[in-house]
Amino acid sequence: MKFRNKSNKINRLRRIRSWELKNLPIYGTDAGYALFLEIAALEELNDVSLKSLYLSVPYAESTIRLLFRNLEEDGWVELRKHVVDQRIKTFTPTQKFSFVVDQWLDHVDECLGTD
Repeated sequence: MKFRNKSNKINRLRRIRSWELKNLPIYGTDAGYALFLEIAALEELNDVSLKSLYLSVPYAESTIRLLFRNLEEDGWVELRKHVVDQRIKTFTPTQKFSFVVDQWLDHVDECLGTD
């Protein structure tokens, strides 16, 4: 009985991970996944600087910069100038990003629902 429950939980996690690899803008990397999670967590905040984003993800800054550039080119995020200090670059997730986050959270809820 315990094994079946464990196996069921693992299969649910596999379904979530499979969906994530197909649908999230993570570019098939753990660093991309970490960046996605960080942006999703910051989604409702304003004026988050790129520098603080780069420093908050536990991967090489050059890797995060490259992944962020991919997100920008693919329309997941937009760069902006800081309201007060124009030298500071900030970003905002696009509606496309927000929509996939909502889909992802719905999928996680569905997979982790009770038996």
